[in-house]
Parts: sequence; structure tokens; C-alpha cells
Amino acid sequence: MTSARRALIFLVPLALLLLPVVVYAADQITSQGEIARNVTVAGIPVGGLATEDAKLLIDAHEQQLNRSTAVASVNGHTFKLSPRAVALDADTDTAIEDAMAARHDGSIVDDFVSWLRSFSTQEDISLPISFDMDAIDETIATWEEEAIPNPAFDGAVEVRDGEVVPRYPYAGQQIDREAARAEIIRELSTLEKTGIELTVVTATPVLTNADIDAAAAEMSAILASGGITLIADEIGFRANFSRDQLADMLVASVSEEGITVGFDRDAVLAVLELRREEYEIQPLDARFDIDQETRQIRVIPGRTGTLLDVDALLIEMKGAALGSGIGRFPLVTGAQPDFTTEEAQSYTSLGFLASFTTNHPAREARNTNIEQMARDVNGAIVQPGEVFSINEHLGQRTEAGGYVAAPAIINGEPYCCDHPANIGGGVSQFATTMFNAVFFSCLEDVNHRPHSLWFSRYPEGREATLGYPSPDLQFRNNTDAPIIIATNYTDTTITVSMYGDNGGKTCDADTHEREDIVEFEIEYVVDEEGLTAPGEGTKIRDGKNGFLVKVDRIVTFPDGHTEVDLELSWRYATLTEQWLVHECESTGEPIDCPVQAPDLAGKTWEEALAILDGLGLKANRVNQSVNLSELDGRVINQEPAVGEWIPVGGTVTVTIAVFDDGGGG
Repeated sequence: MTSARRALIFLVPLALLLLPVVVYAADQITSQGEIARNVTVAGIPVGGLATEDAKLLIDAHEQQLNRSTAVASVNGHTFKLSPRAVALDADTDTAIEDAMAARHDGSIVDDFVSWLRSFSTQEDISLPISFDMDAIDETIATWEEEAIPNPAFDGAVEVRDGEVVPRYPYAGQQIDREAARAEIIRELSTLEKTGIELTVVTATPVLTNADIDAAAAEMSAILASGGITLIADEIGFRANFSRDQLADMLVASVSEEGITVGFDRDAVLAVLELRREEYEIQPLDARFDIDQETRQIRVIPGRTGTLLDVDALLIEMKGAALGSGIGRFPLVTGAQPDFTTEEAQSYTSLGFLASFTTNHPAREARNTNIEQMARDVNGAIVQPGEVFSINEHLGQRTEAGGYVAAPAIINGEPYCCDHPANIGGGVSQFATTMFNAVFFSCLEDVNHRPHSLWFSRYPEGREATLGYPSPDLQFRNNTDAPIIIATNYTDTTITVSMYGDNGGKTCDADTHEREDIVEFEIEYVVDEEGLTAPGEGTKIRDGKNGFLVKVDRIVTFPDGHTEVDLELSWRYATLTEQWLVHECESTGEPIDCPVQAPDLAGKTWEEALAILDGLGLKANRVNQSVNLSELDGRVINQEPAVGEWIPVGGTVTVTIAVFDDGGGG
């Protein structure tokens, strides 16, 4: 036998032996991410499917289950139960996870054996299904009421009209609860409904008459207290419960363990709800109190929040009612403040950084807004690295918040006062004052915008306007310590001061000369009411020049060296000077302006004609007989009257006297 033949005889069986292994390896590669062959979930074929496709099938099965109503029989009565009424819920994700793990037993040999079996055997994965067990129990209780004529009664103690009424237990029948639960769950968990018949059993109450009498005596003792008071000394809170309230809240709960006297949780909380903010206190941050005359800083401690311990409260109420009538109102620690007393006290180097003051006239509406904003911002603390925003800190200025209508710049024009932006008008002066306090405290400017027009009460290029939601004033605390904003005001001033620790830096301003000055123009506004005469225009607004201004911030460090760390540049717009004029002067020069009727009384016709001609007016002569010779040839009347305005080229009717002595000719 040749060596080649011997090799062939050896290799053929080896190849046949290895063929399943090769097929297994190829199958594993091509089926990555799929459920193994011949795997089912609750009988649903999911083998060879990706997880998303398997999920669709199982979800569809869950929907079918929820549409499949169960039918139960109790004592000859028939009841239907929808799975949705007891919150049937299939755990699809767990089932798919188990299905993906099927036929993967750990070792390569075990997995290979499982693979071989997958061609001939099926592996079914259970589908976990959950229910609302309380809803099932309530359903069973409802069925008992209708189907069982002689139910067992466990006994009870009730309060009726403020008096304790015992109700004694007695034996009877009831549905076998444990068996009923199991039957209902089994029936609802399958599409192959067969109907269920629930077993009725004899029930003997756990409680005795003595148990009921003991509970009734305890409830009577509680009501005999006449009322209770619970006190939380730590916050100075007192809760009083009258006898009537105790009677409404008092309950005796019956369970398999016996009967327990106490207070209904929901009823107690309902009584306390209106005062919740008094006892469940929000945490309060530590604050700093600043004496602005001495510039001394004092820490005002913060506090943690408080929460009501309801379980302990119910115990305290019962103890107080059965004792002295006085008990503890139990609180537990709630949320911690964002800025604790200990944190505030750890900053020992805080001090005055800088302040700035601007002036304003007294007794103006805008002052109300400036002062309100000063009160709203006073005491604000900006932690290291945080950005302070006036708009985020205060929100929109409203009348409910103490702000009033006052002049404001709207679309580049001073305006007052029926625009929504006028509520809070004038607060830009506060923003300007605060910006300068930030500037001279060497803090980081994040966002500000100067006014479009320059006002002499503000420093050029170093001021800020304010609106809502924009423009805003924002700065960052670029130090390692908190920044405290302090404000104060008088009838004519507003001052903003900054306290903190900036490492000993000081800042000054270098304001450059104005550049690119644009002179304002004059704007003539026609008096639509016609009250302005030609040549009698009145100025209604001063004009403002436009210009470019640059401001540098010079920082001086503790070692004496200086740096420029902020370069501001801003162009102010021009504002026209406005004059209220007659319509004939709308261009600034009189064009065909009307003239006033001159006084022609006593003039001769020739004199009147010359005067009117000089004014560009025409004359119309009317003769009128008179019996006074001294009036002969003189003007005795004119229309329009003296002083009335007449368009150029208009006509004045002049009445000339003609003497008539009454004689004949």
C-alpha cells in the first residue's frame, strides 16, 4: 500500500469527524447577535431572530394577553376580569436576555453539545409577568360581596358622630384568597383561557369580642383627651388637633395580626397641608451682613431644610392623646443649603473691594425702579467661578414686583410710557452703577452693552443698559472667595459696592479722547394740532453728538506691576434735536407761510392796498354809507379780522366808509 493511499485512509475519517465542528464554527459566526436555533419564549418561536425582532413578537403577545378577558365563577355567579384592570405587565427585556443566553452553557464543549441538540430539541424560556396584587385582592373582595350571602366579618371599631362604636366579629364564608390569587394569575397569563372556579371556604375571624372591646376602650381614651398639641421647638411650630379632628382621623385597622388603633395617614396630612410651608422649611443659605459705614462683614448663619416624619407623627399623636395631651412634632433633616454657615465662616479675608455712585434727580418715577432693584440685589453672593446675571437673579420687572412705568430707550429713542419695556424704566442707571463697581473691583466682565445714546450722568464708554430678557449685565467671580454685592441709595444717588478678596489687586480707568465725532442734526416736527404759529417753533428735545470712545482698565498687582486686562470700545449714536413747528416750516425754512391779517382800521383804501400788497395779500373793496364825515374814505371793517392767519395770496375784504349827508342832488 502506497504512503499516499495510507494518508487518504487516515484523512477521510478525520475530515468526517471535523466536519460538524467546522459547520458549528461557521454557524456561530453567521448567527452573531441572534437568538439560538429552536428557542421559544412562552411558546413564541424566537430562534434565529435579532433582539429587536424578538421584542416585537413578545410585545405583540403581551398585547394579546391584555385583550384576553378571564372568566371566573364563584357560588354560581360569573365574573369577568380584564388583565388591564390588574395591570398585567410582561418583562420582555428579561425574557429576551434569557433567550439570548439559551444554549450557551459556558464551555466550548457544552456549547457544541447544546448546538447539536438544537436541531432536534426545543428550549422554552418563561415570560415573567407581574400584576398589581392589591388590585387582585380588591377584585376578589368585590366578588365576595356579590356572590357570598353569608360572609365572615372580622370585626371593627368605628367613630360615628364623635362616639366610639364597636362591631363584633362573626364566622361566615369567604373565597379562598391564596388559591384564588394563584388561579387568577395563571388564567390571565395564558391565551388558552379555560375559565376558573374559585373555592369558597368557611372563615373564622381572627379577632375576638375582647379584642374589639380593648380597641374601643383605647379609642375612647384617645377622644377623652379632648385634643392634643404637638410642638417642634427647633422651628417654633405648634400643631393643635381638636377632639373633633381626632375623631375624624381615628381608625382601627384589622389585619391577620390583630386590630391596631391609630390615625389615618391621609386624613392627618390633609389637616396639616395648609401649614406645610411652616414646618417643612426650605434650606436657607448662609448670608453676609455688611455695615457699610464701617465696612465690617458678619456671617448670618444658614439652616438646613426640615421634613415631616409622618410615621413618627402618628405615633406621637397617639402618645400625646393617651398621655398629657402634649407631644413632639417630629421633624427630620431635609435638604442642605447650597452655602453653609461653615463655608461662610471659612472665608476670613473678605473685605471691601470697590464701590461706585451715580446721581439722579429726586422725585422721579424711575427712582422707584432703581431703589427696588437695589433692594432686590442687595446681599447677593456670587461664589468663585460663578457668573452673576441681573436678569437671571431678578427675572422680568413687573408691577407686582414693585416696579412702575418710567421713561426708557426703545429702539434707540427715549420713550415713555405705554410700552411694556417702560415697566422698570430707569434701571439702566443701576446697571451702570453696578458695572462700574465690577470694573473697579477687577472682576471679569462677561456681558454688558452700553446705551446707544450717551447721557452726561454716566461715564463715557463705562456704562450699561438693561432690559428683559436682554440686554443683560453679567460678570464672573474670577477670585477664590465669594463676592458680596451691597447697595444703598438716597433720594438722589445710588451706590453699589463689592466685597470679597481679589488678591489685593486694584483697578483704574484710562478713558481716551473722543474719536470720529458726528454732529447731531435738527429735526423739525410738524405740530399736527395747529397750535404753533409760523416763526414760533419750540425745542422739544436736545440733540446728542455721536462719537467713538475707548476705555482701558489698568490693573495694579500687589507687587506694583500693572497690566491692561480690559479694552472697551463703543460708538454712541447721534440723536436729532427736535423742534415743534408750523407745517410751513417743516423743512427748517419758511415756505409759503400764512400771514396774520394786519390792522387796517382808519387807513385809506390806498394805504390798506399797499399794506396788503406788501404782505402778499389781495384786497377786495366794499363801500358802506356812513353819516360821519370824518370817516369818509377810511377803513371801518375788515374780514378776516385782525390777527387771523391768511394763506399767502389770500384776499382781505376791506370795507371803506362813504359819507352820505342825506341831501339830494
